[in-house]
Amino acid sequence: MQLSSVAPKGLIRSDYGALKSYERLDTTKEIEDLLFIQSLEGRAHNGVGVFDKRTYVNTTIDDVVRALERDPEDVKRRRQTVIDDVADFAHSVIHGEKRERLLNRSGDPILGIKLFQERRVNPRDILRGLYLGGLRDNPDVRQEAERIYQAKIGGGRCYIVDVKTLLAMQLDGEKLAHEAHGDKIEEYMRSGLIRDVEGTPDPESERYFYIRHRLGPGQSDDVAFVLAGIIYNPDVALGVFLADAVDTLEKYAPVFKDQDGELAFEIGRGFKDLRITLEEVYELTALAAIPEAEEHLVPDSSLRYFLSLDQQSGICAFRSHLNFMEGKPVIPLPVSFKRIPSTQFYAYVNRRLANVKKLEKLAVPNLTVRELGVPVGQLLKKNFSVVSKEATLADVIRKFKETKCEVIIVQDKNDKVLGTIDPADLMYLLGETGGRHVDRSTDA
Repeated sequence: MQLSSVAPKGLIRSDYGALKSYERLDTTKEIEDLLFIQSLEGRAHNGVGVFDKRTYVNTTIDDVVRALERDPEDVKRRRQTVIDDVADFAHSVIHGEKRERLLNRSGDPILGIKLFQERRVNPRDILRGLYLGGLRDNPDVRQEAERIYQAKIGGGRCYIVDVKTLLAMQLDGEKLAHEAHGDKIEEYMRSGLIRDVEGTPDPESERYFYIRHRLGPGQSDDVAFVLAGIIYNPDVALGVFLADAVDTLEKYAPVFKDQDGELAFEIGRGFKDLRITLEEVYELTALAAIPEAEEHLVPDSSLRYFLSLDQQSGICAFRSHLNFMEGKPVIPLPVSFKRIPSTQFYAYVNRRLANVKKLEKLAVPNLTVRELGVPVGQLLKKNFSVVSKEATLADVIRKFKETKCEVIIVQDKNDKVLGTIDPADLMYLLGETGGRHVDRSTDA
């Protein structure tokens, strides 16, 4: 059954050649190729690049693969191999194996990311991030986060769709992806439009299409990644990033299904040291939601855009975000398809942190007149932690999170007390700072 609005093979080949000519990703050539192939689907949908404002909304990754005269089963297998590397890491940690680097069984960095070759990680925290990242895209989790936080997120999922029924109902990929269909899903299943939520589509009669359940601006993978790094730690953020990578790669694999969600459920059931609650999943889901009034400030990078190397600086958004959450200097970098300046985005993240419940719970209550009579000795029983004056904002946030203290004492190298910080001070600081950055417009 032939669908209209599928990009011509010649245009697909031309756009692939154009994309390869000017863009480089911070990964291996093989992974880069797999991500470019997937990007062509979105470029055809949106009419960018060689498609030149002509939109082909029913184009799928399978159409792209066949237009490039690749073997569909080989491409799916190579994508599944990367997913399996992530799953193998998680399964081995669940069973007590010590994995201190994000390498596969062959000793190669997962996703081909060179940084993983040398960077040591806490495997427990990687699994915590995989759990958070794998659940936050779940439609039911998003809906519950919307209810709890009164946030408009929106969302949906991918289904195997029958082309003949699609045409009979006068629908297409554009309508399925951008209109609300949540109250019609059961009807679509009864009518035969939706064949299943997982399986392998028949390329002659079926397509794997995203169907939106509820309208809304969605979530930002950039925000989820960075906030996970600040609220928890960078290793948790790396787990969130890997879950997003699995979510990307599973869109064209031997079996089409929710593999990041499936892995999250496995971790939830089998990993005894998880220490992440569903309430925390709902919170990160809501925090990563893009406010409708601030869509212009919030990037939502695909895996390709996370790894796309900036031609001037030679770094990518993935590394820049890691530097920011670790309190290191960052440079202004255009992020995501929207090309949002990274420093503008980091200022948004700092404001978003004011909504983190974990910090609000630490807020020191205002003293009443009656409480002023409390003996000072009782005040000395308050929990506190100590940091050096060189500590970054990210270090202080993590200290509040990890120790549950009420006050942080700042000391110099001779242990002289320089001052204190409480959560109220932190909230004020977050409201004032736009994130550290280095201006690359001046020569060193």
